[in-house]
Amino acid sequence: MKLEKVTVSSLFGVFDHEIPFKVESGITIVIGENGLGKTVILEAINALFDKKYSFFGSLEFEAFNFYFSNGEIWQLTKTSNKDDFTLSIGRDSTNRPVKKIKTHKIFQANDSFNHKMRIRDREILRRHEMERFFRSENGYYRDEHEFEVELHHRRLMESKYRHHRYAEESELNVPQWYLDGINKVNVRLIETQRIITAKESGSDSYVNNLNKCSQELKEMIDLASRKSSKVATELDSTYPNRLVKKLRQGSQNTFDELNKALAKLDDRRKQFSSSGLAVKVSDSDLLQINETQENLVNVLKLYIDDSHKKLDPYEELSQKIKLFKGIVNKRFKHKTLEVEQDKGLSFRSTIVKNSEGLFDIIPPSKLSSGEQHELILFYKLIFNSQSNDLILIDEPELSLHISWQNKFIKDLKEVSSINDISIVIATHSPDIIDENWDLKVELLGVE
Repeated sequence: MKLEKVTVSSLFGVFDHEIPFKVESGITIVIGENGLGKTVILEAINALFDKKYSFFGSLEFEAFNFYFSNGEIWQLTKTSNKDDFTLSIGRDSTNRPVKKIKTHKIFQANDSFNHKMRIRDREILRRHEMERFFRSENGYYRDEHEFEVELHHRRLMESKYRHHRYAEESELNVPQWYLDGINKVNVRLIETQRIITAKESGSDSYVNNLNKCSQELKEMIDLASRKSSKVATELDSTYPNRLVKKLRQGSQNTFDELNKALAKLDDRRKQFSSSGLAVKVSDSDLLQINETQENLVNVLKLYIDDSHKKLDPYEELSQKIKLFKGIVNKRFKHKTLEVEQDKGLSFRSTIVKNSEGLFDIIPPSKLSSGEQHELILFYKLIFNSQSNDLILIDEPELSLHISWQNKFIKDLKEVSSINDISIVIATHSPDIIDENWDLKVELLGVE
């Protein structure tokens, strides 16, 4: 069940838009002038499937329609009364159209609760304004990086206020088909404020997303290592019995086949090691066997088979790391991204050396805002996405050089091919589109 099209009527009380997704390519580029609602539509899709119903409280619209690959059509509508509002969902089908859509309430805001939320959020905003004022020198920002961090803080707080004005869900008879549907469609929004994020859901503390990504990757490597160790323990415990059985069967492989298998294992180990994974390479450059070593054939064949099984837990992660490093390092100048088991993401200069003659380590904080944006965006796409996910990206061109923008869609296609994800982009940049005008959907105003 995949989302294939979204329409909205009377958005902001004015616009009717239709966005058919480019199913074949998996990438849809939404363009249009400022104020037509590109970002709002992405946020609305994410809000529905992430159950962030409060988003719709201040949004004026008549109906959102969501079209799925199985023929279902969901219609989202809202009724309002002063500060209260109710969201309702209905279902139609292209296979069996209904004369009248039956609607079900999925969210109902409460006015007294809304009032408490507004007071709470105003206090959070005030406290953060005071904290950031006193942390800077007389209220002035010390450098451009600090100003950008401050700007992201403001955007996050504005987003927090907008999304959490209404946060109380009444006991409603939500239809099961809807609950089942949103569990099948995994939607994630990558917003413009990518560099910092809330430490925890609903938290007032923030962390740098790049540091968070680095820690996540380190944990992924640790998990793969533990899985590999578990496989190794299980295989080693049964090795004697399996070896005896193999010897009794007699040789079923030629010397040429075995030598090719040894070379393949050697290449695989080196590939994983170059990805920063904890793969032993002490057995690399394995010697080739000859016909005078016939007794070794069965022993080595079992060894090769077991070694591949021990490496399997690293396979998917290795492919993702290789793709990630390839995309990032062809953009970076005078520095390179490395992946290390004990550090996660690591950055090293390619021109400046330290006193020991080694290229200098570059702290993540010294990367430019454009480099951080690109790192975080592609990290999320490659490592945080699963098959059949729908990823929504708002303004991917943020802080990117034109040459980086020109490469963006080509790299997205590669990411989409290994992760089997669908991507919808909202952009103002023709350089992002580059030569991919067949992927665009243009939103039009009132003529």
